[in-house]
Amino acid sequence: MRGKSGPQGKPGPQGKPGLQGKPGERGLPGPRGEAGPRGEAGPPGQLPSVDEVMPWLHRLFDAWEDYKRQREREAIEVAEHEANTFAAMAEFGHDEVFEADEDNDGDEKQRRKKMKEDKKEKKKNRKKHRKEKDRHRK
Repeated sequence: MRGKSGPQGKPGPQGKPGLQGKPGERGLPGPRGEAGPRGEAGPPGQLPSVDEVMPWLHRLFDAWEDYKRQREREAIEVAEHEANTFAAMAEFGHDEVFEADEDNDGDEKQRRKKMKEDKKEKKKNRKKHRKEKDRHRK
């Protein structure tokens, strides 16, 4: 036989806290605040003297002239290359290239004109079909 159980003991010390949980989803940003006051304009700056500006202007104009000369050289090179190509083709009897090139100008104009007319016609038909759809919907 067993006897009566003794009095209930006191609770022990508090345990260590557990690991921290994962952070939740980030919330939406708040409304944007109003713009602050605009600052005052600073004092007007000192304009450079003509002596300070002249070297800069000379460099600028020299660069522009160099650019123009370079473009002219490139145009001359392209023209020479084309002339050499045409001369070589003519020398070897490929005159049909020149004839086709001359005849093509009129064909190209007609083709573009036809494309423009076709585009206008398509646009006109689209408007026509829209009006018909609107009538049937009512």
